[in-house]
Amino acid sequence: MTSHENRKIPLAYLLTGDDDYQKNQALTELLQHLVDGELADFDLEQLDGETATSDRILTGLNTPPLGRGRRVVLIKFANKMNPDEQQKLAWRLDTVPPTGCLILVNPAAEKAEGRPKKGSLVITDLVKAIRKVGEVHEFGTGSTRDKALKARSFAKARIKAAGKNISEDVLGLLVRRVGDDFSVLATEIDKLVAWAADRDRITRDDVEAVTSETAEEKVFRFLDAVAIRNTSLALELLYDMLGASDDLRADAARVLAMVARQFRLVWQARLLTEAGIKHFERNFVPPDIEALLPSEPNLLDVVTRQRWQEAKLAAQARSFSWEQLSRCFDAIARADAALKGIEGNIDDPRTVLELLVIELSTDSVSTQKVG
Repeated sequence: MTSHENRKIPLAYLLTGDDDYQKNQALTELLQHLVDGELADFDLEQLDGETATSDRILTGLNTPPLGRGRRVVLIKFANKMNPDEQQKLAWRLDTVPPTGCLILVNPAAEKAEGRPKKGSLVITDLVKAIRKVGEVHEFGTGSTRDKALKARSFAKARIKAAGKNISEDVLGLLVRRVGDDFSVLATEIDKLVAWAADRDRITRDDVEAVTSETAEEKVFRFLDAVAIRNTSLALELLYDMLGASDDLRADAARVLAMVARQFRLVWQARLLTEAGIKHFERNFVPPDIEALLPSEPNLLDVVTRQRWQEAKLAAQARSFSWEQLSRCFDAIARADAALKGIEGNIDDPRTVLELLVIELSTDSVSTQKVG
């Protein structure tokens, strides 16, 4: 490789973000591109983040490569480096020769209350220094919509590479159930491919058989059953949500909270629909209407995170009148009081919820007290 070609390649890379699977993929591709495979034992040097020093790193980067590629120094847990050593490296990074290349990998940050813990990320000055001489790649970041689109693209490509086909609707169900973590997606796709065996198409039945139904899906189906007044189906879904409980009272409270949350979202969807709002996005909602929405759960936040919920919530909002919603909230409040022992004389949590389901799924949503 000529010096002119070397200068086209960044002197340093930082691979960071929440998705370690994507990081590992990018790292593999980088190493294949940068290092002469036959001489990797010499031209690729891996250092431990906890013991790596700026002097040791720069010595490695200044060593000429034996092969036609670069002399690469790789540090997989870069955030573990002593902050003082990170600072020294940041000051001297622009002295790296064009034959050398530094790759720092920052694993998914440990978080507390949604914020990275101290020491979970490479220091800011080093990040800035890398940007000046190289590239910073973040994986698993961006908006919920962006991550979902990337997950769909990844899943579709992996399924195609396995020699299978999948429709867009079924692909959406898969990503909805599994999430946007590429590592988890890869594992579940491999299971689906094995499950489909000789068939060339992965179907909805396959996805439903292999993957787990999310809590959101279960509660949507529950409200659908309530909306069409199908008491037997609603009870069946209630038992499914409760599962084989070791702590029935705690699980009953959890299920009741899920149901209450869903009704609050339906209430908000009805409010927006009656105001003539067809898209549950902030750009389409006037400030005076948005001010009426609660902070938790907030319909606009939910739909931003999970776009697929918009159509379902709009449909469910059409299934309940304001009067019915009001009676549903009253029934849920009474069930909550019964579970807490504040109201009524029924001590069995399962019975409390069964009576609630019967009340919710009657045409009138009666005012009969639960418990």
